[in-house]
Amino acid sequence: MEVIKFKYPDTEKMGLAKGETGELPHGKEVVVKTERGLELVKVLKTYRVEPETLSKFGLKEEELYTLVREATEEDKNRFLSNLLFAEEALEVCREKVEKHGLEMKLVKAYTTLKKERIVFYFTAKNRVDFRQLVRDLAAHFRTRIELRQIGVRDEVKMLGAVGMCGRVCCCKDFIDCFQSISLNLAKLQGLPPNPAKLSGTCGRLMCCLKFEEANYFVRQFLPEAGQEVETPEGKGKVVDVNVLLEKLTVELEEGRKVDFPIQAFLTKEQWEEYINRLKERADDRFSCFTKAGVIGDESSQKS
Repeated sequence: MEVIKFKYPDTEKMGLAKGETGELPHGKEVVVKTERGLELVKVLKTYRVEPETLSKFGLKEEELYTLVREATEEDKNRFLSNLLFAEEALEVCREKVEKHGLEMKLVKAYTTLKKERIVFYFTAKNRVDFRQLVRDLAAHFRTRIELRQIGVRDEVKMLGAVGMCGRVCCCKDFIDCFQSISLNLAKLQGLPPNPAKLSGTCGRLMCCLKFEEANYFVRQFLPEAGQEVETPEGKGKVVDVNVLLEKLTVELEEGRKVDFPIQAFLTKEQWEEYINRLKERADDRFSCFTKAGVIGDESSQKS
């Protein structure tokens, strides 16, 4: 069975669809049928999988969406037209939010190819009673309406931003979904546990702390700076441990500093465990699949 991993155009999150189309290139636009209707999405990767592969990620074949076709010019033109429609719909929604005096910040509007429904995404400090707003919007647009309250991390992923590293934020660029992040990860990576210095554009702890966790797994097996060790060139004292470059800098007894690969200080079992952790991270291809694109269906309301 062939499965494509695709990116939702509204949330930037990842979905899965089945269909026998052969290898589709990254970025190829296709039409998939989801519970929201027909949607034009971009292919991230094509996989040839067996049922047991899906089971590994807790998925069943019937849970996957259906790949309808490769996007036609008509599909692409309709999608672009819908983007303009969504911008106009967002302005209408802003007016109605102001009319009802609701404390919510609208982030984005989105509609499916055939406008089966319009989805409005917003952030708010507290839960918002927007039942009357939904009714007004449904009466105005004469179609199904969804309002989804999202978090600040979702907002940055959807709109994009530049991190302190000068690059596009990881969540927007390549990370499929969000995971729990704690200051313990900073300690593992030898960083000062200061939330102010480790927070991203969204104000939460940076996603890279979690993404790079597997790289630092090996640190528990390595000697600390200042510890005496036996090297292939004699005894010495550890000066620096660089996990990312996989090397230890050791000052030998005669005062010479030499770089050694970290594997020289690990047992065969420890090295294999480290490599397996890296493989596990690389093989998370389906672990972030979400049916609705945005986790948190309890925050949505439909009409």
